[in-house]
Amino acid sequence: MNLQRLRVFFLFFLLLNLLFPSQADAYLDPGTGSYFFQILIAIVLGGIFTLKLFFKRIVRYLRNFLSKDANKKSSTK
Repeated sequence: MNLQRLRVFFLFFLLLNLLFPSQADAYLDPGTGSYFFQILIAIVLGGIFTLKLFFKRIVRYLRNFLSKDANKKSSTK
């Protein structure tokens, strides 16, 4: 039983050291920031294009949804 605990502790300690190293020798070059900026611009433009593509459907859905809500309020008075 004691040997089993020792193995589990050793495995836990090993995984902890592999997942969270004390020092990381990594670096971000200047191109990384511009790449993330390009990704952000692509996400925004993709969202705008999607809204443009489905704008009529969205407006129609909201108009139907709000008119049903208005009908419910007027019928309860």
